Amino acid sequence: MKKAAVFLVLILFYWSCLPTEKAGSEASFERHLNAGLAHMRNRDYALARQEFSRALNLNPKSTRVHNLLGLTYFHEQNYDMAEMYFQRAVRLDPQFSLGYLNLGGVYAMKQLYPRAREYYEKTISLAPGLVAAYYSLGAVCFQLGDEEAALNYLSKGFELEPDFLEKHPDSLVGLPMKGASLAELYFSFARLYAGRQDLDRTVDYLKRARQAGFRDWKRIEQEPEFEKIRDNPVIREFLK
Repeated sequence: MKKAAVFLVLILFYWSCLPTEKAGSEASFERHLNAGLAHMRNRDYALARQEFSRALNLNPKSTRVHNLLGLTYFHEQNYDMAEMYFQRAVRLDPQFSLGYLNLGGVYAMKQLYPRAREYYEKTISLAPGLVAAYYSLGAVCFQLGDEEAALNYLSKGFELEPDFLEKHPDSLVGLPMKGASLAELYFSFARLYAGRQDLDRTVDYLKRARQAGFRDWKRIEQEPEFEKIRDNPVIREFLK
């Protein structure tokens, strides 16, 4: 089964700058939390988990720490444990959008795509500006064969932040993709970049689509996003 880098779990460390909860020994809680975040940046998830566990002992109701513990397990591909901590996070705070986003990632990696879609949609209902959710949901909709919805969600994410993938590479994980889904995903990104007349990125994603088995090149002539660049010689090469 082929794999592609797609958009599932948001691991952006600006969230680490948010105020911490004040419970137990505040100084100790912050010290363990910050130590855990430092280990996360270094990809030492076992040490990060030790520090987050110590922080959790000081504040057992910390939604944020439950989420971070889930991320340590997610990175180690222990999706059952990751799911447990993410579920605890959203039970503590039913409005915690990142928890639902990360649960969507867990279910996507387990190939439970209808459930992943449900959690990504929940994320968007709580946080309409959370860009990662749109990219993630678009990828999952391709897996489910709902190409119209997939393109709509990708277009919304693209509208909010077209450079999301380049700016946040640490938010990418490998999602197993069914044959035609991967090719269609790449072609859809080529369409979106073509609409912005970004020739380099359009060509990049057309090449990825070709490598993934895309063959329906006449769509370059049909899709309106290609209108202003389809006569470029580099684009015409795909029509030969």
